[in-house]
Amino acid sequence: MINIELASILREHFANQSIITTKEITEVLTSAYPELSPSTIAWRLSQLKKDNLIYQSGRGLYSFEFKPEYKPEFSLKSKRLYNRIGPFCKKELVMWETQMLNDVAGSAVERYWIFVSVSKEEVDSLFDNMLDFSKQTFLQPDNDTINRYLMAHNEAIIITPLISETPLYTAGEYTTLSIEALLVNVWMKYESLLQPIGFDIKVLYQQALKKYNVNQSKLLRYAARRDKRKEINEFIKTLL
Repeated sequence: MINIELASILREHFANQSIITTKEITEVLTSAYPELSPSTIAWRLSQLKKDNLIYQSGRGLYSFEFKPEYKPEFSLKSKRLYNRIGPFCKKELVMWETQMLNDVAGSAVERYWIFVSVSKEEVDSLFDNMLDFSKQTFLQPDNDTINRYLMAHNEAIIITPLISETPLYTAGEYTTLSIEALLVNVWMKYESLLQPIGFDIKVLYQQALKKYNVNQSKLLRYAARRDKRKEINEFIKTLL
């Protein structure tokens, strides 16, 4: 028995599934090789991963398709802004921008909005320090403020509190959201902010799941912190 043989059996059995679970893999291999113990099957599964014959996409979730990790890049404008406001922040500073959503979805939404998240203790002081910036800055805008003022701006900065245990991605000096956190934030801000300016949540999720290695376990853990696990989980199931 070799790993390629095991992978071939699994590929044939799960030809119509994009994601398979450890339980499903175990059941198929136990049926094909009754002599294998659970510990041997677990070891074989780890060997399949090591040989790149199967790829992990979450806790107990696997796929046969390799997908790269999401590695977003800040625009030059955002890097300058990050460097400018960094000295005002004693704790974590996290930024993401609408251009990142364009990159994921392959869309061309023209609004250039930058979302800045800091600890809830620092949002007010950061907002005060940014009042003289050339770009209009909004602090946790409600729906009325969004509709009456924010929507009129092609470029704007939006300050929000950073949720604890948000999955992050850091490249050099800059910290932004991981793909899992980005997708959850898209869900949270879709109806009020993103749909009105032209983003399509179905396209965003479909393209993210198609193009990148999205850890669904991590995504749903963060969704649970935002009280949206059930809704997002059901939505993802319609896309797979």
